[in-house]
Amino acid sequence: MANRFSALFVLFLLTCMSMVHMVHEEVQTLEEGDFVERTSGSTSSTDVPSWRIGDKWTYETRFDVAQLLAQANVSASLNTLTGDTTYEIEDVFFINVDNVQTLAYKMKIEGEFSSGNSGATLESVTGRLTIDYTGEDIVRVRDLAVINSEFELDVDFAPFNLGFLSQKLATISFDTYYDPPKEKYDFPLRTGDQWYMPFMSGTSVSGSSDYFDPTSFDSNGAENTSWQVTKDGIPTEDGLNIKYEGCDDSYKVNEWNATGVSAGFNWYCPAVRFNSWIRISNAAGFTIDWLLKDYEPVDSFGVDKRKNPGARNVEIDVDTQFIATLPDTMSKIYATYAVAPNGIPEVNKNLQLRYEMTGTLLNPTTNGSGQIEEMINVSNVTDETTASDDYSSNGVIVWDPVQEIIGVATVVIDLSVVGVDLVAQEDSIIVTRTRGADVATLSKSIGYNALPGDQLTFSLPAQNRGVFTSPATEMEVVVPGGEAIRQTVPAIEAYSEQRILVDWVVPEGATIGSQILTFTVDPDELVTGDANRSNNQAMVSVFIGRAPNASISIDSGNYTFEQVFIDARASFDSDGGDVECRFEIESRPGLVDVITTPDCFVNWNWSDDGDWELRTIVTDDELDSTVLINNVTILNRAPFVNLSHPTEVAVESTITIDASDSGDIDTISPSGQQVSISWPDLMCLEGLTQPTCTFTPMEEGVMPIRAVATDDDGAETEVLSSIEVYNVAPTIGDIEVWIAGVNTPFDANGTWVLQEDQTVILRAQGDDTLNDRDGLILDWNLSDVLENFTASTDGTSSDVAASWPTSGEHIVSVRAVDDDGESSSLSLAKVTIQNVPPTIVAQSNFLESVNRLNGITVEE
Repeated sequence: MANRFSALFVLFLLTCMSMVHMVHEEVQTLEEGDFVERTSGSTSSTDVPSWRIGDKWTYETRFDVAQLLAQANVSASLNTLTGDTTYEIEDVFFINVDNVQTLAYKMKIEGEFSSGNSGATLESVTGRLTIDYTGEDIVRVRDLAVINSEFELDVDFAPFNLGFLSQKLATISFDTYYDPPKEKYDFPLRTGDQWYMPFMSGTSVSGSSDYFDPTSFDSNGAENTSWQVTKDGIPTEDGLNIKYEGCDDSYKVNEWNATGVSAGFNWYCPAVRFNSWIRISNAAGFTIDWLLKDYEPVDSFGVDKRKNPGARNVEIDVDTQFIATLPDTMSKIYATYAVAPNGIPEVNKNLQLRYEMTGTLLNPTTNGSGQIEEMINVSNVTDETTASDDYSSNGVIVWDPVQEIIGVATVVIDLSVVGVDLVAQEDSIIVTRTRGADVATLSKSIGYNALPGDQLTFSLPAQNRGVFTSPATEMEVVVPGGEAIRQTVPAIEAYSEQRILVDWVVPEGATIGSQILTFTVDPDELVTGDANRSNNQAMVSVFIGRAPNASISIDSGNYTFEQVFIDARASFDSDGGDVECRFEIESRPGLVDVITTPDCFVNWNWSDDGDWELRTIVTDDELDSTVLINNVTILNRAPFVNLSHPTEVAVESTITIDASDSGDIDTISPSGQQVSISWPDLMCLEGLTQPTCTFTPMEEGVMPIRAVATDDDGAETEVLSSIEVYNVAPTIGDIEVWIAGVNTPFDANGTWVLQEDQTVILRAQGDDTLNDRDGLILDWNLSDVLENFTASTDGTSSDVAASWPTSGEHIVSVRAVDDDGESSSLSLAKVTIQNVPPTIVAQSNFLESVNRLNGITVEE
């Protein structure tokens, strides 16, 4: 994720014109008092250390990744990750660097950082985030230059702080090479030293993540980095101190890239042979601090891991014949191999002297005093760093390959080696700018720039580039405007310096342009032994500029997911040059997207409505900037809803209207809760606000359907539809035959057997939907063989008295007919009418006559 993070601008711009001159501790005008003061004592220096297999440093680590996650477009919040990181020397070995056999350290790095329980929220779930860090650096022995660096990050998230639910967010591996190796230190170090080097660097990234493609961060290209030792003393930053108590003589080394943007700093501590504080930071808010808490050197006595490194039991101490030497000269290298604490010599030990810059390899043996003395040609070869204090500084190694005990020293090559040479060293000036609450150390790489109102503090070095101590003298400082003041400079030891501090406030009305500050060492030429007076005077050019004019226009009246044109192209730099724009866009709560473009415009859309903050930072060529803060109002989009249902339904039949195809494209609610659906005028079995509505229409005709979708912002969308409720044909029940008040069943043949002219009651029950029931008619056809033998009744229940005059089978049918003319099916019954024989009723006188004739009695 390294190239996700933009650099933090710490190179602040300096300017000057008509000025106010100030002392370092108290602001005064020049006329009111001195504005120059001297630092205490001469500046010391420290040379390259040697490490042993097993040496270990432990750092308290603070890993602030809140903005990192935000810019990776992850919905998350995160506390500062904390934990310990250990650096340990794992091996000493040979590696081929540009066809040169090079002695190198293998440094193992391990750390585990945690947000703590409930210290992280990822996509609305709170839990614990942990990062496991394992790495390996390959470091050149002769100067601690980094040859290669690789490490792996394992990022895990434990929802609800439950380890068994842990999920892996990313596993990422970085492998970075430097060609030539990156010299973060140019030994010997002293305050004010400044150096830079161009090199090639490439990073190969691999791994896996659900949130980004790690391989997209591969990089390769040219870099040009500069460093300066800007301070010495107790490591202190932002009111914090390290826990280790033995690093009061540390050196702060600031680092800048080619454009003057800070890449962080190291506090180098000679006592622990490594860093006491490391910081990596950038403008997006991604900051990592390593603060030394323990140092555990191996093969040492008198060690207190919290405050005292003690001393090595056995050590090879290397020294050079001269503080500095000319190119292509012979110089002696001395080494003493002894056992502490009494300095017992290691006699007849086979050592190796390595001057790798020229490929010089010697194999001396220690004498009876445990010493060796060898002569080497320092040559005219230069290291890869262009420095302010020498022509070249080349490491020389004397080591015991069997015991892997190493001694190192630096051969300083200078183009002029004299007794005394006082120098006003322009390249070692330290410039600090205070603007409001911001204090920054500036880099010479892009020039010193300032704005009206800035306070600049110049640390001006008087150096002695000779091999003897120079006598006391003075420094004269002439500030812009022509006023001059002098300050005493004490005696300066060989290849050391004294410093004078000058404070200057740039007046508010300062005009645009360059102003000059001049300083001269020994202005009256009282030091007669000064071998070179041409370098006694130096000047510093400070450009007085203006912050860029920032202007922005933003589209208004835009809805979510609609492109908003953000236009800052009218911004310009009144002191000349181009501007670049950085847009910090609040796209979601807690999520800021950062876009940097020289075109100064961008199209953006928001996924949620509301007022969103837009910070526009317009930066000019001097890295000065103006910030505009605007609110962008984004309008809510109403929800959408689509209804699905049959086009028609029978009256009194259940129907379901489905509004599941609904939603809100700019919702921030969980899935399934984006919208609620209400159904005015309907009584839904599911309730009032569900995506479906099941009901029964009770009336025929066109029935309107209305659904209202409401989103999480209260916006409503109403959709209308209709269904055709069609009529349902009535029904009719079975025919019943009632005889003498009794419901008489049919016989085995399914028929009712009746006598001719026998009167019965035919009964049938019809039915229809509620709204048609009152208008129902039951139509009877009493015989399928007799014409016009019908009857009709109103209502659902029908009783008809019927008799049949003729014998035989008659099919009786009945149907129900509603007021729409719809009829039911026929209900049928079969009746069989039996013939009734005729009877004769005779008169009484007729019967008597017959009786007399036949002698029989005839009854009526």
